[in-house]
Amino acid sequence: MRLVDRHPEVDLDLLLKGFVPPPRFQGATFDRYRPDPRYPSQALAKERLRRWVHDRPRGFLRPRLHGPQGVYLDGGFGVGKTHLLVAAHLEAPGPKAFLTFEELTYALGLMGLREGARRFAALRYLFIDEFELDDPGNAQMATHFLALVMDRGVRVATTSNTPPGALGEGRFNAEQFRHQIQSLARRFAVERIEGEDFRHRDPGRLPRPLEEEALLACYRKDPRRKSLDAFPELLAHLRALHPIRYRYLFQSLEVVYLTGLAPIGDQNDALRFVHFVDQLYNLGLELRLSGVPLEALFPETYRHGPFAKKYGRALSRLAELLG
Repeated sequence: MRLVDRHPEVDLDLLLKGFVPPPRFQGATFDRYRPDPRYPSQALAKERLRRWVHDRPRGFLRPRLHGPQGVYLDGGFGVGKTHLLVAAHLEAPGPKAFLTFEELTYALGLMGLREGARRFAALRYLFIDEFELDDPGNAQMATHFLALVMDRGVRVATTSNTPPGALGEGRFNAEQFRHQIQSLARRFAVERIEGEDFRHRDPGRLPRPLEEEALLACYRKDPRRKSLDAFPELLAHLRALHPIRYRYLFQSLEVVYLTGLAPIGDQNDALRFVHFVDQLYNLGLELRLSGVPLEALFPETYRHGPFAKKYGRALSRLAELLG
């Protein structure tokens, strides 16, 4: 079958219920998080986040909770931030939701800010992975949204590679939103997590896609539930879909095959493909590619521009999927 033949619809009620940790992180509990003893901040963040989740009143009367309303896990790639966030979600009482920041912005774009805030305000806990303000539209929407839901008592935990007071720096004129960003930062207790990337991946040695004949032979022999698409056709299909629908493209699949990987000349297409890769990766599917080397996929100007972290994450995930 082909992904380009799928046109999934979105039910808003089911969408909110579907915001749970991805299958890749099943079993990511606090007990399974192994802090690196060389970096005490890892164990400290684990204990503080666990205490924050359990710092809640008992019984039917729920007075204002002590401690910070939000927790912000700040650290580099591969130090276990997402693992800790999933662990916190598993132990938090419902109603609750777990989603990436990118999914949040797409969901709010689909629902509208006010309607999205109304729906999310019904939660007790909201967990947002990979928080980043990389354009002014997202900055304004995200800060306004979080102010609305946190004013209604929602507790929020998030991860990021950027300290909250520096969100947006180097990506757009953050001074326009400095007051909103600083106001948002004051709602969170920041837990800085030091450490090395546990994957120890060498960015200069990315795995190579297959030759097309080898990929097609592999596809024919593969007994699993699979899809096969040409890369240019997939990009065209992604343009026609709201990004919140991408996660539903993969229903019932175990492995995705793409032929003809080629440099992406349009940044909007590149960002759509980044989100496509994120969804595929989080769902724990396998990927097989033919075409150009991974380092040729995104132009150099993209990888050093405002969305550099997105492209870096996508290449790291593609390397893991192919490796």
